[in-house]
Amino acid sequence: MNVDALEREILARIRPPQIPNYSLNICRCGAVPGARTPQTAAIQQAIDRVAAAGGGRVEVPRGVFLTGALRLRSHVELHLQSPASVLRFLPRVDTGDYPVVFSHWEGTPCYNYSALLYACDETDLAVTGPGVLDGQGRPDTWWSWHHEEENPWSTESADLQAPARRRLRRMNLEGVPVEQRRFGDGDYLRPNFVQFLRCERVLLKEFTMRHSPMWNLNPVLCRSVVIRGLCIDSHGPNSDGCDPESCDGVLIENCFFDNGDDCISLKSGRDRDGRILATPCRNVLIRHNFFADGHGGIALGSEMSGGLCRIVARGNRFDSPNLTYALRLKSNARRGRVVEQVVLADSDIRTVSGAAVHGTMMYEDGPDGDNLPVFRDILIQNVTAHGGEYGIFLEAFSQVPITGLELRHIHIDGVTHPLWAQNWKDPVLEDVFLNGRPYPRPYGVHILGIPAPGAELHAASNSCVPGTPPAYRWQFCPPGGAWRDCGTGTVFRLSAAMQAGRLRLWAINSQGCGEQSMEYHIVPPPEPGAAPGTPGSAENRRLQARGMLPGPTAGAPDAPIRRRTLASMLEPMLSPVPGLPPLESAIVQGVMARQGDALAPNGFLTREELATVAMSCCAANYRNASTTRPHCADADRVSPIHATQVARALYFGFMKLDERGRFDPDRRVTMAQAVCTLNAVADFNSL
Repeated sequence: MNVDALEREILARIRPPQIPNYSLNICRCGAVPGARTPQTAAIQQAIDRVAAAGGGRVEVPRGVFLTGALRLRSHVELHLQSPASVLRFLPRVDTGDYPVVFSHWEGTPCYNYSALLYACDETDLAVTGPGVLDGQGRPDTWWSWHHEEENPWSTESADLQAPARRRLRRMNLEGVPVEQRRFGDGDYLRPNFVQFLRCERVLLKEFTMRHSPMWNLNPVLCRSVVIRGLCIDSHGPNSDGCDPESCDGVLIENCFFDNGDDCISLKSGRDRDGRILATPCRNVLIRHNFFADGHGGIALGSEMSGGLCRIVARGNRFDSPNLTYALRLKSNARRGRVVEQVVLADSDIRTVSGAAVHGTMMYEDGPDGDNLPVFRDILIQNVTAHGGEYGIFLEAFSQVPITGLELRHIHIDGVTHPLWAQNWKDPVLEDVFLNGRPYPRPYGVHILGIPAPGAELHAASNSCVPGTPPAYRWQFCPPGGAWRDCGTGTVFRLSAAMQAGRLRLWAINSQGCGEQSMEYHIVPPPEPGAAPGTPGSAENRRLQARGMLPGPTAGAPDAPIRRRTLASMLEPMLSPVPGLPPLESAIVQGVMARQGDALAPNGFLTREELATVAMSCCAANYRNASTTRPHCADADRVSPIHATQVARALYFGFMKLDERGRFDPDRRVTMAQAVCTLNAVADFNSL
């Protein structure tokens, strides 16, 4: 992929707006700075008068102007004259200040409250100048309408927008005509800050945006959009910085993003509506921006049912411990379509908490759908990064592997897990170093079977590239002794003389890059017919070998497991916090939570809590919550805060329904159930 040529082609498609040389100050239409009453009518009159005159500039002078929703017109530039020029939008909501208009809400067309600054079917629009747009989003105003469930252990609160959101989703999937999708008072669907629909030649330049009700910038089905030199600072729920949706020809440059959700998120419609409209977001250039706080710096999706293509992000800087991902691809089996011809290049990722590069098809609804998305032709090159849980995390469904992936000249250090690669097909890796070690190399090296005297064991490992399987070397360490080689090859039989000690496995590829497994304890052979969770069962022996059970009599199989016991069993899958006992360590790492304000070491767990624990222990990052519901006969009994994790735990086979198809979310977890679940999670983690 020729990045320079693609950048030139994108720029050639973008045209600036044509604004006539005429101006009108809003004060000449009666707007009064500092007035406590809304100045909406006067400001809108100025916009309409300039539009009627053929276009020009509407000047906003120094001062704070209180206003409701404003509608921009063709050939009009709204200009904030100085840093002290402030349009402060009303935090109260009624249809007088925010009329119901045609909108898109999270990628779905409907009728809802007008965006604070709105335009539809206009050409040659601009908002410029060093002033401020203040949406007055606060916990006691707009933000109180939605309780965001990003942390699976967060406090459950009323989500006022949830019923209307579910109704709109259902209208989308059922094909209800857009004219019948009407929302407003009592529905609590927050408006976007700036939304321009079906507009052409748009310029947004220099101003600051603060305290958005929801998404900050949302151009929809627009052509030739330039976003330059903005400061977008908003930390409310869903406060994405800039979300171009089904747009063609977008330039985002020299902006500062500090947001409570994705900083930039490219979209193209949601589910059925997006697939029918079939209009991709394409020809987008993102360069020379600074990304501070946010979920994703540059995100693609998840509302991408029309497709995303020809995306170039280069010369950007990412630097915040509160930035989860630098580049983020997110989709699921309800979205469909293709994400392709994507470039992340020449970028400096100083600090992130999650991953430098993250892509998943397990977002929200995950596998629950019949429209599989496709990720292909993705180039990531000339990138340096530091910190985070993962270096590169990219996964896809097995039916639609990632193709055309190129990773070149990438240096990432200081990460907990260098690589998570699931279902890549024929990727190209060149000069890729993660934590100072060259890739490709084997990872996820593990032993299949129970390391008991006389047992036949099998070697296994993962690789992100096809090729010759690695060579395997087995090593044994007797009690109190030193490690020594004891075998080679993919199959190894533990001799009867090896009654105790430890065993480990090395995998070495053809380039000489090696990786070792965890150290396994040699355990007694399992007792034939022993039920799962009972002393001597194969399940218990497997956990013993992994160091996750102290011995064969860790607890009665049908007795409820106590929180302190479960936390001790989790330790080999976590990174223990120095100086903290296992339960406190698990809580600090977000795998478990306090019961109220107490540690409650002798307390018990419910099945829905175990589902969240299981997903939080995955080597893959599935810790976020969402609104996804599990498929079970008692789904209505599953707490919203745990629902996504229950759905995922069932999908991955970590937990099961009973013969009636019920999950029983409130039932206490027994030792036998914990043993089976943790074994399944450890297998998933290649332990």
